[in-house]
Amino acid sequence: MIGIEFFTKIKLLGIESGVVEFSYASSDFVPVILIEFYDEDTGFNYVLESIILGEFCPTKESYIIGDFNLSRIKNSDGAKMAKKLLVEKGKTMEIELVSKAKKFAQEIRERSGIPVEVIPKLKGSPEVATEYDQNMCNAGQVLGGIFDDY
Repeated sequence: MIGIEFFTKIKLLGIESGVVEFSYASSDFVPVILIEFYDEDTGFNYVLESIILGEFCPTKESYIIGDFNLSRIKNSDGAKMAKKLLVEKGKTMEIELVSKAKKFAQEIRERSGIPVEVIPKLKGSPEVATEYDQNMCNAGQVLGGIFDDY
């Protein structure tokens, strides 16, 4: 069920139609699939659901896929292999994703009265960060404010 704030924003912005689509994204270096509502006219974008890829491993305290710990990928070869496994997982989930997207679209049509189209294709590709990428991002965040005083 979609929250009331979503429908309030649709009414306030005067949205007349939209699209429900799903695509790969990354959240805190963990690959996810987002199911989103998008309106091309206003540029309004709303995440309806976020699905984390991989399984949570309590002993490693992170998400894994196959033999790969998604927060501890050592090199680009490992990243390529993990990406391949994530793409395969995304393809197996595609039927379920289309079903969820159609349910969201139906709810939006019923509750807001606007036409909503479902795009039944998974967009993009999963992003995987190696330890080097993560360290460089963290360093950039730490050092980012040093020259702000000039």
